[in-house]
Amino acid sequence: MGYKMQDNLAELISSRICHDLISPVGAIGNGLELMAELVGPSPELELVGQSAQSAQAKLKFFRVAFGASSVSMIGGAEAERVAVDMLSSGRLSLSISESWGARERGLVKLFYLLLLCVESSLPRGGNIEVSPTKSGWRITVSDTPVAPSADLWRYASEGHNGIDLNAKNIHFLLARQAMVEQSITLKTDFSETALQVEF
Repeated sequence: MGYKMQDNLAELISSRICHDLISPVGAIGNGLELMAELVGPSPELELVGQSAQSAQAKLKFFRVAFGASSVSMIGGAEAERVAVDMLSSGRLSLSISESWGARERGLVKLFYLLLLCVESSLPRGGNIEVSPTKSGWRITVSDTPVAPSADLWRYASEGHNGIDLNAKNIHFLLARQAMVEQSITLKTDFSETALQVEF
């Protein structure tokens, strides 16, 4: 029991931090809306409001991606909304071909981690297309410069050692762990202008 608790201690801490921060960040956004109604809209309020919305979207996404897994289910509409809010800003966009039903939290966790891995492989951004499969999801990028780290993707897919993991690419390690825990095999296909990841 002690080993199991220690093994997922970081996930439990991530879940707690994200959970405790989502509400106050949301309250900041609500407060800004009230201020805009009282004093009128302004570029400054709009900028802070956008930052608050972005922070809240990231917290919701990270709570699943880096938080503790469980046997609970996550509704398809909720999973889609969180992913779109997280990745559809700035240089990135996320397109979903069709909706899916509720899926286990562990599967959605892996899906989110792989989205972060794909994001890391797009130096200039681009449109990430997602479609559900029978067992998971297919993530595709086309007509966009792609620069995946072969070592990191090989580690995520096959578990080879000898890679330099750090805070910027830790999602590859976590994706590998999630795949091993659920006995999932990842299929990948890369070119200079396209990639596809499927499980």
